[in-house]
Amino acid sequence: MIMKGEKMMRRMVAASALALLAAPALAQQAGPETCRNDAKFREQDFTVGTWDVYSGAEKSAEVKMELILNDCVIKETWTVTNGRPTGNGVGLFNYSPMLKNWGYYWATDNGATTSFRGSLIKPGEMRYVTERPLPGGKVRLRHWTLYAMPDGTIRELSVGTEDGGKSWTTEYDLKWVRKK
Repeated sequence: MIMKGEKMMRRMVAASALALLAAPALAQQAGPETCRNDAKFREQDFTVGTWDVYSGAEKSAEVKMELILNDCVIKETWTVTNGRPTGNGVGLFNYSPMLKNWGYYWATDNGATTSFRGSLIKPGEMRYVTERPLPGGKVRLRHWTLYAMPDGTIRELSVGTEDGGKSWTTEYDLKWVRKK
């Protein structure tokens, strides 16, 4: 004979199992138009395209930014052009409705990886942040920003601080020019 408490427990377990099985199906019901029509997923579309990248007057790389996975993700393909044997990389940008921010994951052909969290500062300005542990318990805070410039180029600026933001140093300042 099943006790009243056991019956209730079995019903709760069955309901939980049903909810877990139904979750993937419910998530898929949203369809591919969800990202395409959601303004949050479109915040960084100003970077989509193929670009020549300059450090000062010297062309240092080419970057291709393309929408993939039903326009839910921007894939970055970075190719160095200045004769260096390494430094090529791939990055993925995506907005997380759950976390309410952007994420970016970068990996290179020399084993370097970095992950960032980002947000729209204002239209045409995306800022990503990461922290790197340093010896002695210190931390290097890095702000990496993509700016849509009035002339149609993009400015990519990375600055860092090791004193909690009292002083910042420029790591690099690049200009992206759209390929025709």
